[in-house]
Amino acid sequence: MKRKVFLKRAWSTLAGGMLFSPALVAANRANEIFEAAEIKEFVRTAHVDFNACKKIIEAKPLLLNCTNQNKKGDFETPLGGAAHMGRKDIADLLLSKGARMDLFIHAFLGHADLVRKMIGEYPHLLRAPGPHGFTLLHHAQAGEHQELADWITEAGLTETFFKGAF
Repeated sequence: MKRKVFLKRAWSTLAGGMLFSPALVAANRANEIFEAAEIKEFVRTAHVDFNACKKIIEAKPLLLNCTNQNKKGDFETPLGGAAHMGRKDIADLLLSKGARMDLFIHAFLGHADLVRKMIGEYPHLLRAPGPHGFTLLHHAQAGEHQELADWITEAGLTETFFKGAF
């Protein structure tokens, strides 16, 4: 076999193997992103339906920490939706799978020491709007943590919702 023919065959074999290798296919799939409609549906489901939420997260675990943008600047995760709706069962499911928490989730779960510390160090967070404009006070009340809700009110936040925040 001539050198030129050998090199041509070797190159095409190598290139063909690389194009269809399982590792390369997996790497290409890792670069795919979820469609906005798929994210929106999961976030909506996490507001209200434990069983459907469980099915989605089992089928597509990488959706766990997705974020939906409802309006310009109004970002919401599945866990955020469960929290402001008072759905501890859904929140516990998502947390057991590794969902990330923010200050609103901590208020919902009644982590009073952490909320107090964060507000003490960053007082402007007391009036930060959460998803859809729901406040820390709303989240503490949704989680049925009245002592924390009272502390938030004493700290100066009486609103449960900031209308027009987004």
